[in-house]
Amino acid sequence: MSGARERILARVRHGASRRAVPPNPPASSPTVAASFADFGDALAAVGGTAHGPLPLSTLPGLVEGALPIAARSGRRVVEATAAAWLPTGGWEVLDSNVDPCSLADVRVAAVRGTLGVAENGAVAVLGRDAPNRAVLFLAEHLVLLLEAGSLATDLEAAFRSLPPDALHAHHLTWISGPSKTADIEQVLVMGAHGPRTLQVIGVETEG
Repeated sequence: MSGARERILARVRHGASRRAVPPNPPASSPTVAASFADFGDALAAVGGTAHGPLPLSTLPGLVEGALPIAARSGRRVVEATAAAWLPTGGWEVLDSNVDPCSLADVRVAAVRGTLGVAENGAVAVLGRDAPNRAVLFLAEHLVLLLEAGSLATDLEAAFRSLPPDALHAHHLTWISGPSKTADIEQVLVMGAHGPRTLQVIGVETEG
C-alpha cells in the first residue's frame, strides 16, 4: 500500500515540476466600423431591414413605406417614447401596464431602441422605452426607431456603452432580426415564435 502511495506522490511531484503552458490568447473580434451602413449589412444577414439614416421630420412617411403591405392595416400600437417621434394618427399609444394577453392581435408595433451593434445587427431595447415587453414578441411586424449615431462596434463595446440605469426598468432585450427557427428538419422558418419582420429605422435627430 505504501509503495502505491509513493508512486502516486512521485507522479504528482513530477507533474507539479513541469512548466505550465500558458493558454492561447482569446481570439479577437473582427474590426467592424460603427457605421449605420455596416449595422444595416449585419441586420440584413439575419433577416431584418435597416432604413436611413434620415431626418426626424421624414420619419412618418418612411415608416409607412418600410412596412410590408400586409402590415399597413390591422391593429397598430406604439410605445410612448416612440410616439414622441412618430405622429400617432392611426396608431394606438400603449399605457405602461397593459395586460400582455391584450396584445395578441397586434399587427404592427413601433418601439424606441437605445443602441445598435454593427457587428451583428442587434438592437438594445430598454424597459423604460418598452415597458410592455410582450409586444416585442407578439406583434406580427416590429419597427424599432434608433438614433443613427447610437451604435457600438461589437456586443462587448455595446454593453459598456449602455446607460448606467439600463436595468432599472425591469428588462434589457437584445433584438437581432425577426423571429426565426430551424429546429424542424433544419429548415429556416421566419416568424415562428415572434415578429415575421423587423424594420430598424435610423433617425437623425434635429436641433
